[in-house]
Amino acid sequence: MTESQFLSFLNQNDAFVGNASDERAIKLVNSGLQNISAAILPQFMINFYKKFGAIVLSGAYIFGPEELKNPKLSYPVPGIFDINNDIANLKQMRGKTLFGRNDLFLFAFNAFGQFFMLDNLTMSVLREYTDPWQAISDCTTIGKL
Repeated sequence: MTESQFLSFLNQNDAFVGNASDERAIKLVNSGLQNISAAILPQFMINFYKKFGAIVLSGAYIFGPEELKNPKLSYPVPGIFDINNDIANLKQMRGKTLFGRNDLFLFAFNAFGQFFMLDNLTMSVLREYTDPWQAISDCTTIGKL
């Protein structure tokens, strides 16, 4: 999947897309993630956040650098640092950063820029991705099923 195909998918499915993030917000997130021994944002996610920010599509979320508040949502969606700070003590998440979730799976990346689908209960790796767009797509698509 390409960026333009992903954007088309979001538009067709009435996804809520947060504001693009600035350099300052991205640096704050990376600093926070590093402090909790999580993986810092790989270049793909930095570029992604500069264009998209957070995304909500039915039961799927891509966590952005900042908490997402919207009148359409009855609750705020936490930022990527906040969600990872809550799970930082889990040994399965050492060196990984959770960036998305849907009703079935969690999605993460590691310090080497590898992306993963995780079991939502055990957080064990179910799938490794060679294409980050496929991980983003699977997170939002599976959440739409």
